[in-house]
Amino acid sequence: MTATTLSGEFFFDGTDPLYEGHFPGNPVVPGSLVVEAFVMMLQEKGHTPVEAKNFRFRAFIPPGTYAWAVTLEKGRAACKLFHGDKPAVTGEVVL
Repeated sequence: MTATTLSGEFFFDGTDPLYEGHFPGNPVVPGSLVVEAFVMMLQEKGHTPVEAKNFRFRAFIPPGTYAWAVTLEKGRAACKLFHGDKPAVTGEVVL
């Protein structure tokens, strides 16, 4: 089976009330929302996520627009969220 790469952008809206408390004056996207964005995107593409694991956060993610890439291969989705040209979040979703 050949690997398939998907890519796109996620937008985390800084006007969402959740950022009033996460964190006042320095909003940060909760890690659970980043993982959920990957899971929801995979569902929209017709995949059935079973488990999200090994997500690593290498930088704080302020609200905004971020490029992502997912490589699908052998029942797994290797996920990357980019802050600029560097991966800020990496992880895996088992399909």
